[in-house]
Amino acid sequence: METAENEWATVGERIRLARESSGISVRELARRIDVSASHVSQVERGLASFSVRALYSVVNILGISMDSLFEQATVAIAAPSLEDEVIATSQDGPLDEAGIVLRRGSRPAMQLQSGPRWERLTAKPEVGAEFIEVIYQPALGASPPEDFIRHPGREYGVITQGTLSVQVGFGRAEMSVGDSIAFDSSIPHRFWNETADQVIAVWFVLDAGASDQDADFPSADSASHHHVTG
Repeated sequence: METAENEWATVGERIRLARESSGISVRELARRIDVSASHVSQVERGLASFSVRALYSVVNILGISMDSLFEQATVAIAAPSLEDEVIATSQDGPLDEAGIVLRRGSRPAMQLQSGPRWERLTAKPEVGAEFIEVIYQPALGASPPEDFIRHPGREYGVITQGTLSVQVGFGRAEMSVGDSIAFDSSIPHRFWNETADQVIAVWFVLDAGASDQDADFPSADSASHHHVTG
């Protein structure tokens, strides 16, 4: 499994390529996400990591998907299509190789700055969605994070271990194993672990564009673009 340093070397390289492709300077990106230019430079070189808030701001500004940041920058990996999956499952072969099953030890992962660890639960990036497991380390008596997160879309979560503190808008809740949540991501929100035990949750985040195209999901009519903070 990759170390946190290797993970952020991958993330940083993807961000650098996307930034250069967008014609945005390091200084300008830093200004837009309210961090120092030196911090952006360190992230791009894999020497530092972004907070959840900063990372969501970056993907919005650069017009990239959060899922794509988990992949090696030097490898072009196409998102799965229905046709690809039909072809893959029509053949007699392992579902791992077809990109349908992802083994626990092979999950792409990302450790956020002073926050949770994200592990992607899909073998390939999804179009318009994120399916991740989030691990919050023990932090007995921790205060809520200063930053609220908000972005277009809708998200769903379920707690599989521990007790997570949740705030959506002005509302608060303590969520324990088996408790679930669903809300419009444009509402300011923050999640944190203030217990002495590790907390694990599974999250599904549907981007605004995807939700607008799917009548089965409420659309997120918001003025701004998870997520999960530590």
